[in-house]
Amino acid sequence: MTARYRPAPLWAGLALLTGTAVASLWFAPPSASDRWVIWAVMVGGCLAVSCCTVTARRRVPAASRLLAVSAGGLLSAPLALAVGAPSLAVVLAVLASTVTVPLAALRVVEARPATRLLRWADGCLVVTGAGCAAASVWGNQAALVAAGIASATTMCTGTWVLFEVTSGDDRRRVLWLVLGAAAATLGGMLLFAAENSLPISPVVAVVATGTLSLLLPLTITVALVAPRRADVRAVIRGAAVLIVMLALSAAVYEGVAAVWELAVGAPPGKGTPALLAALIAAGYQPVRQQVEASMDEMLFGRSADPVETLTRLGTHLTAGAPPPLWLHTLRTTLGVPGIALRQDGATIATAGTVDDRPTTLTTLRAGGEHVGDLVVYLLPGHLRLPRSAASVVELVAAPLAQALHAARLSEQLRVSRGRVVTALEEERRRMRRDLHDGLGPTLTGIAYNADAAVNLIATDPDRAVQTLRGLRADVGDAITEIRRIVYGLRPRDLDELGLVDAIRQRVDHLRCADGRPLDVTITAPDGLPPLPAAVEVAAYRMAVEAVTNIARHSGGATASLTLELPDAASLRVSVADTGRCAEPWTPGVGIQSMHERVEQIGGTLTIRATPQGATITAYLPLAIPA
Repeated sequence: MTARYRPAPLWAGLALLTGTAVASLWFAPPSASDRWVIWAVMVGGCLAVSCCTVTARRRVPAASRLLAVSAGGLLSAPLALAVGAPSLAVVLAVLASTVTVPLAALRVVEARPATRLLRWADGCLVVTGAGCAAASVWGNQAALVAAGIASATTMCTGTWVLFEVTSGDDRRRVLWLVLGAAAATLGGMLLFAAENSLPISPVVAVVATGTLSLLLPLTITVALVAPRRADVRAVIRGAAVLIVMLALSAAVYEGVAAVWELAVGAPPGKGTPALLAALIAAGYQPVRQQVEASMDEMLFGRSADPVETLTRLGTHLTAGAPPPLWLHTLRTTLGVPGIALRQDGATIATAGTVDDRPTTLTTLRAGGEHVGDLVVYLLPGHLRLPRSAASVVELVAAPLAQALHAARLSEQLRVSRGRVVTALEEERRRMRRDLHDGLGPTLTGIAYNADAAVNLIATDPDRAVQTLRGLRADVGDAITEIRRIVYGLRPRDLDELGLVDAIRQRVDHLRCADGRPLDVTITAPDGLPPLPAAVEVAAYRMAVEAVTNIARHSGGATASLTLELPDAASLRVSVADTGRCAEPWTPGVGIQSMHERVEQIGGTLTIRATPQGATITAYLPLAIPA
């Protein structure tokens, strides 16, 4: 038994260390050259909170431990400085910020792919971090800059490799990491520019630097705990578009003003800045749309290609893929938040996020018949689809309509087949009743009359008796044959015993392949409602065939059979065994027969095989459309 994971001691230790570090700043204020420990306490406290949050929401040993070590190193730096060990304080802070924090960041993916490049990145981070610590202690500024650049380059390389080898939620986690690092770097550059142009006190600069440094721990926490809380690609897209537009607006304004002053020899007059602002405002939206399109192409994929989309969609339609896969392909190509397919006022398939945002609706028609609607959910800030995306939707509308029409015809065919099967079973029930209650007694009466004739015939009695007794035997054989045919049309036990007892009678005496009796546990409601003949026969045949397969092929000696009504519209029949399933099941005659019987009446059959046994489950509709 593994030991239970208890994060409480870790939380208590980090809380105690954080309080001690803050107290050391109060009782032993750092000198002017050591005010960087304020930054260390701020970032160390944030890392401690991040570690506690991660361990509380989900256990991620590698990342949470590295976050705890990083917090411990930074929070221990002011303590080392307070006891007179400045070199130790510097080493702890530098190693935490250049080794353990980057290593924790590269472990935002819990099941990290084992690639050689990532192992090399981990090793290089340790080496360059040690170089930064040594250069900081020796006071060699050039070596410190070189080691810092090498460490940053290694971190970027490791992040890029991690992005390339991941997908899905893991790639979202890497993008959160990229967002935090980029935001912290950009903020640091802006702060550096502000320090050189504005009178900022050293304490304010340290606090501002610490505040910007909190962005990376925060994004690491979001990446580990809730990467889907927001679409990080949309966040990056919005931030990048804002930054680019601000830079372009400032560049245009300052550039035109500089050219004006260079050409005229004097700064622009009072009316010129207003005119420039009006021109920038007029061109802002078109340029913004172009920038957004470029960012969408980088983050979500290249622009929609009508021919490629139609080719991919045609492949799915030819292969008989379900509607959700059609919509997923179309949504991926268009780069929209979500797509829905509606038919007869009901949503039959969706892909992506379907909410209350603006939409565009495309009517799908096949042969002049309205077969459905394609609903495309727009990106934030958009009131209509871009021209390229609209052309894609217009091009794929026709094949989608045909596929939807074909799916509707297939469903109608399935319903029609269910009606035929139901009518057939009802007719078999009627034939059984007529043969059994009509022809059977009639032939029995003939037999009795023949017996009476034997007793009444006086002429040549021996031969008459022999002839009539032969007639009696023939009539008896005919009766036996009629009964055999009747019982073949519909299992006799269903009418005599009911569904549950009929199944129990058939499976009670089954034995395994090695001769052991098969112990079958049957669970059913006290009283099943009257079932349609087709449903009753399908449930009986499926249950008996499934248990017989267990007796023949399973290595287990126990099985369970459950009949239940999950809702008012269906009957659920489930058969499970405890045999070993070392290999995937190969469909045979029995499995194929079960599939056909269940699907003929519009039901579904699923088979789930595991090393601990197999389960066959059928859902049969109680009301087959008439």
